Amino acid sequence: MKVNVFKTIAAALMGALILASCEPTVPTCSGLIGINITGLDGVPAPDSYTITITNVGTTEVTTIESPSPLISVMDLAPGTYDITVKAVTSKGGSAYILTGSASSVVFTGGDFGSIYVDLTAVKSSALIMKEIHYNATKTLPNEQGKTSTYLKDTFFELYNNGDETVYLDGVCLGNALSSTTFDFSAQQDKLSHPVSEYVFMETYVWRIPGSGKQYPLAPGESAIISASAIDHSLVANAPSHVTAEFETICQKYIDKGQTDANAINLELACTIKASGLANQFGNFTGEAWVLFYPSEPLRADGQYLESNKANNYGQEVLIADVLDAVDLKKNAAAEKQLVDALDMGSIWCATTGGNQSIVRKVSGEKDGRKIYQDTNNTTDDFEVVEGPVLRRNGAKRPSWSTWTTAQ
Repeated sequence: MKVNVFKTIAAALMGALILASCEPTVPTCSGLIGINITGLDGVPAPDSYTITITNVGTTEVTTIESPSPLISVMDLAPGTYDITVKAVTSKGGSAYILTGSASSVVFTGGDFGSIYVDLTAVKSSALIMKEIHYNATKTLPNEQGKTSTYLKDTFFELYNNGDETVYLDGVCLGNALSSTTFDFSAQQDKLSHPVSEYVFMETYVWRIPGSGKQYPLAPGESAIISASAIDHSLVANAPSHVTAEFETICQKYIDKGQTDANAINLELACTIKASGLANQFGNFTGEAWVLFYPSEPLRADGQYLESNKANNYGQEVLIADVLDAVDLKKNAAAEKQLVDALDMGSIWCATTGGNQSIVRKVSGEKDGRKIYQDTNNTTDDFEVVEGPVLRRNGAKRPSWSTWTTAQ
């Protein structure tokens, strides 16, 4: 018997279509995933969120990048899902890792409405003091071959030791009163936290200007705060500072005839002890330096708190707001100045004019950049070296730092 093959195939296909049409259609799932950031007090919203939706049964993963905290999700297969959210933001020299999750969320099909994920923040102080040159050098020999102490080449190098970009806007630098000598317990009623939770600035506070995101610092980049961003090598045994990002110049020093170079002028936010402002960085030996981003407003001149020592005042800074602190003693016999919560160790250089720097030790490398040791112990983390170097070990300048010569 002759069989019509084409009719047989057509009949088979028609049968399959009829069977398929009889099977019930399982609806996919759609809805909204909301990210709750209301509990992150003081932490800025990130630029974007990464949402990962994992089907527990099939292990299929859906990843969504969204600038909005309210994300529309469509066409998910019914099932049980784990949802995670991650984002990164930064403020005042600290990076914040934002994370949240919702486990074993069951989607049965159709519109699942809204699912909300709460975020929590982990703060990381990525900004560190990498090198400090504070004990001055000597001028070049004059015609008689004599030299003198040169005090204008002090600098601090701030380095992003973390994995995320941070912003320098509003970051402050100040010298701290010794915790072993000065006591502010009598001022407790004027403080919003227990007195033990503060460190007190002694002479002044310099603040980096900016509206919040003007001065980004990427991982592996550094910014120089110079007392004077000029070419010191012309007159002293010192490096040029013409590529420094910031300098401690305000009208007080301009009026005294100091050169206002291309570097960005810091703001003199506090003048706690005006008599100590003969130099922009106060004394050149025996200072404890604190880098911080204040969560409380700084006091106005004339409103600083008096210590147990008459006529010795201080500006309080929460220890929790400190990004980095370094206890620089005058000599080996001097007492430690900072509490262990800020620095468990200390270090010292030669006397004024020694032309030494304290430099943070390298602990490793990551993505081609140096990672520096930061164990909260200056004795272990730093070493004294001969001769200061700006951006030692190949630290990079930030992209917005483009000037090369002083005015």
